[in-house]
Amino acid sequence: MSSSSVQILATGAVTGSPAMFPAAVDTPDGLVVAYSTVPDGWPGGEVHVTRSDRTGETWSTPVVAAAAHAGEDAVLGALGMVRLANGALLLPVNAVTWNEGDGVAGRQIVLRLLRSDDGGATWTNDVPVAIDFAWPAVYGQILELGDELLWPVWGRQDAAERWRSALLSSTDGGLTWSLKATIGYDPDARLVGDYVESGNTDRGDADEIFDPEFRPHDPTDGFTETSVCALGDGRLFAILRQQGVGGDRTLAMFRSRSNDGGSSWSPYEPAGFSGMSPALHRLPDDSLLLATRRHVPVGSDAAPGVEVRIGPADGTSWSDVTLLEDPYGTVLTSEYQCGYPAIVPQDGGVRVFFYSYRPDEGRYIAWNQIAVETT
Repeated sequence: MSSSSVQILATGAVTGSPAMFPAAVDTPDGLVVAYSTVPDGWPGGEVHVTRSDRTGETWSTPVVAAAAHAGEDAVLGALGMVRLANGALLLPVNAVTWNEGDGVAGRQIVLRLLRSDDGGATWTNDVPVAIDFAWPAVYGQILELGDELLWPVWGRQDAAERWRSALLSSTDGGLTWSLKATIGYDPDARLVGDYVESGNTDRGDADEIFDPEFRPHDPTDGFTETSVCALGDGRLFAILRQQGVGGDRTLAMFRSRSNDGGSSWSPYEPAGFSGMSPALHRLPDDSLLLATRRHVPVGSDAAPGVEVRIGPADGTSWSDVTLLEDPYGTVLTSEYQCGYPAIVPQDGGVRVFFYSYRPDEGRYIAWNQIAVETT
């Protein structure tokens, strides 16, 4: 592939702690960012939304877009927000209920798909989405392809299985959804080693979950967070996070392609690097921008952070990585202090939202404005 480099043009902050797992879109009236107030559906979590003009320098007082209903413990979001051709905003979230004593693996979740017809000022349709999927976790940008919406999810289609990456479809503007295809599934996935042993499978208290070293671990394993991108020739390309697929212990990313609009997918294969929380975006020259949380193995001297790389449409080779900048200059010390980038094209460039960490505050939403140069 041709040589590509990423230049960071500007940095800034959206909102203070607690804020993580952003979703973002650009609208004619400005930027809209949604975020979660707790990690992984811990009790009390809500999804908030804030707005800015197109500079991203100042932001409105956040509003609560979704909160737990009676009998639920939290609401959680991650990426996924989309602005449809008709101007409506759709925002996927999970409602989370904990089974006392069952730990992280015992969480129960349902899908909701919020809608805003006023640029993110107010949100409606806060009701469960009926889908034949036992444990559907939200992640990944919703795609609008003509009359069809495609919604990546991950989790357990059957209550007893390993995690899979899947794709939902709607042909009525998001009112009803059906399972279109599985992108990746390994029935024998199992992650072992330091990453598992250093994780926490119990329900922690508030002080624990906001500790910068805290990292939960759900022992289910398999394919998880998946970003799907529409290529210029009509194909679809996916990058998948996983735990223990094929016996992998390195948290390697995997890739897959679809030549038929997402109905079927090529056999998954390693993408050539490790990471978490992937976000894909097709650039004007049809190359791909990929942002991920960097995996920092136990004992590694690698710097934690969110990194971006450039690759061709087939995803077979990638540029050297560029580490995004914390706008406060914080030197991160833990892998889970940052992550979950959301990529927003804007005025011919790209703005990447992600969460980072301030030692005296906690996790907050940051952004980098970047330019991609190809020679």
